[in-house]
Amino acid sequence: MKVILFRGRPGTGKTTLSKLLAGCIHSMVLSKDDLYDAVAAIIPDHDLRNKAAYDALYRILKSNSTTSITIILDFPFQTDSDLSVIKGWCHDHGVKLKVILVTCSNEALWSARLQSRNDNPRPNQLITSFEEFKKRYGVMHLTAKDDELLADTVEPADIILERIIKYIE
Repeated sequence: MKVILFRGRPGTGKTTLSKLLAGCIHSMVLSKDDLYDAVAAIIPDHDLRNKAAYDALYRILKSNSTTSITIILDFPFQTDSDLSVIKGWCHDHGVKLKVILVTCSNEALWSARLQSRNDNPRPNQLITSFEEFKKRYGVMHLTAKDDELLADTVEPADIILERIIKYIE
């Protein structure tokens, strides 16, 4: 199995890029937001919903780890410890992992993306303003690891996708 992980802060463009790549390579996207939203009505606590989403992720990966499929993950993996866990899991299960860190260097664009969530918020979209984001996270941009591709969504999507396709081959 091959896993392509799009990770990064909220509103940077992970979902957009993962869906575009899925269309190009004819693969499925497994989104943390979808898993989180599915349990939102029955699990009131945010931290427990997150745990359920990540637990489901690892069960799905385990069920498919011996296949030859490619799964695209749209999961934030914002901390070094969370990233280390998925890297270790993939290594231990013989799964090939490619990681794309998605960022947005234009704060006005990023802010507008977060603000647009007010129009039709999903249960997982707890942050809908750039000010809330800054308060919650403090550090705005994550740093790409040596083995990751950095995708800045201020660039045109077709240029980013071209780079991603070369990276994942």
